Amino acid sequence: MELRDEELRLVAIRRRATQLAVALVREPFSVDTDAQLRSYVEQDADEAQVLVREVLALSPARLRERIAELSRSTTVRGGVTA
Repeated sequence: MELRDEELRLVAIRRRATQLAVALVREPFSVDTDAQLRSYVEQDADEAQVLVREVLALSPARLRERIAELSRSTTVRGGVTA
């Protein structure tokens, strides 16, 4: 079972957001942290909201089914393993 392109993009955005959160804690006033934050807001934030709404729009049964599909998988594309 492979992650769909939208799922891969959402995973990548989440990873970037997590890295940004760490940077905001470690170096909140850094020029680099500021640049990362601006980049995230300009490039990822809106798309992340759309993708999350799509996931949340799935019926609970379909969401459980998709999670089960991915949980049974041993390897998925994009460097993300289940």
